[in-house]
Amino acid sequence: MERLRFILDTNVISDYINGVTHLQLAIETARENGNTLYLCDPVEFEVVRGLIHTNATRKRAVFEEKVKPLLEPLSLNEADWTQAARFWADGVRIGKKLSDVDLLLAALAVRVGAIIISADTDFDALPVTRLYWRA
Repeated sequence: MERLRFILDTNVISDYINGVTHLQLAIETARENGNTLYLCDPVEFEVVRGLIHTNATRKRAVFEEKVKPLLEPLSLNEADWTQAARFWADGVRIGKKLSDVDLLLAALAVRVGAIIISADTDFDALPVTRLYWRA
C-alpha cells in the first residue's frame, strides 16, 4: 500500500481538540496505516494563538499532549516563502485573495508532495489536492 503524506489545516486540528470523533478516528487510522501527518509552523501558530486568546488551558493541554505527538513537524524554508508569494501573485491576477497561511500550506504541500486536509475550499484555487475529513 502506498504511504501518503497529509498536511493538517487549523480547522482539522481544532476539530480534533474539540472531540469530533470521526475526525479523530480518521487521523488515527491514517497514522496507523503508515501515512505521515504533518503539523506545519503556520498551523501551530494559528492553533496556539487561538487557545491563548480564549484562555483555553484544557484544550491547549490536549493539543500539546495528544495532538502534537501524532504529527510530524514540518517547517518552512526560504523556497516555500517564494512559492507562496508566487501563489499569491497568481491568485491576485485571477481575482482571488488567499490567506497567507493557506498559501504557505500550499507551498509546503507542493514541496513534500502532500495532500492538504481542510474544510477550507480556498485551497481548491491552488495547485494542490485537498480532502475533507469532516464529512
